Amino acid sequence: MKCYLYVGNWSFEPNPAKGKGISIFEYNSKDGNLSIIETIRPDIAAGQLYLDEKSEVLYSNDECGERKGEIGGGGYVHAFKIDKTDGSLKELNSQETLIPEPSYLCMDREGKYLIACHCADPFHVTKIKKNEDGSFTNEVLFDDTGLVMFSVEDDGSIGKIVDVALTESYCGKGVNSQKNVDPVSNHIQLVQVISRLHSVVANPAKEIFISCDKGMDRIYSYKIDYEKKSLVQLDCWKAPEVACFPRYLTFHPTKKLFYANNENYALLNSFKYDEATGKMERIDKTYLLEGDPGLVEGKPVGAQDIMMHPNGKVLYCTLCGINLIVVCEIDNEGIPHVIQRINSRGNLPRGLVISPDNKFLYSGNMVSGDITIFKIVDDGRLEDTGKTVSAISPSALKFFSIN
Repeated sequence: MKCYLYVGNWSFEPNPAKGKGISIFEYNSKDGNLSIIETIRPDIAAGQLYLDEKSEVLYSNDECGERKGEIGGGGYVHAFKIDKTDGSLKELNSQETLIPEPSYLCMDREGKYLIACHCADPFHVTKIKKNEDGSFTNEVLFDDTGLVMFSVEDDGSIGKIVDVALTESYCGKGVNSQKNVDPVSNHIQLVQVISRLHSVVANPAKEIFISCDKGMDRIYSYKIDYEKKSLVQLDCWKAPEVACFPRYLTFHPTKKLFYANNENYALLNSFKYDEATGKMERIDKTYLLEGDPGLVEGKPVGAQDIMMHPNGKVLYCTLCGINLIVVCEIDNEGIPHVIQRINSRGNLPRGLVISPDNKFLYSGNMVSGDITIFKIVDDGRLEDTGKTVSAISPSALKFFSIN
């Protein structure tokens, strides 16, 4: 059996050499080593990947705000067929998402639809308006954002857009805003002004979809109405912690629970959910650090990636700024408890993945441009192997095994 690791490289830099494309590595199950094969499409800011193992198609976003050759216009999603002989990728097609910065991808249970959420550009435009009485006013406009649902063709290529579910923003509604500067992209983030969806993930049965909105400090649940080919919002949870920036989430494999981290706060939230109604309820808050480290590079320490071990007993979450991987044990009630904090040995651990044999955990460290390898011991804790693999700007990591 051969196994390959696909690594999406993410960067806002216009120069492709500074950190974009999809890299392909071969996995050695004996020692966990990775061997680079090639990097394709260095023009794509592949911040997230979705692997459909059934159709053997890898989907990638291109997290950009500019349509090719234009100013503005939104980003793209791409479909790549996996060659089972050598793990190489052949592009099937791409589609425009119409909204800036597609940031996450997932698929429905039947493989009919691909859903992309969008972080959007956190900027504004001021437009002058002339009123009927001859007076003048202005209007401040922000990007629309939301979930865009594409049809998927029989060969795995991406079809047309069949529905868009826009999320609410508070633009122009008199809500007090707070400005934060992202230390990686230098974007100004306007808190509770513009919706910025950072992730969308299907539950294990792929019956509902949960999306984190870091702009509005909210989490939404959705379902697909297959008769109408549309997305339906079910529930909305509003975080009481202002400017916490809900970022990514992971589901428990057997319990009706999911766990969401926060980009601007080292807090892990545990939720129970109803699969039929999409109703969400926070049942626990777990602080991932022993004490408050204060601001690091002018920003509170917060989370990047999160993932659940397939056994449902251990959860992993990364913290940027201080470059930690936090290991949480999941008790019988589904509540996480921190059992280990280990240095990622790389700058800004943005992506995590566990090898198919559950032997190793890999941390994609975006800023330092490398992947560090950890051995998973019996209780889920991590043991540093000391091994580091050179990469570009690894953000998303997906394994694919070929028998």
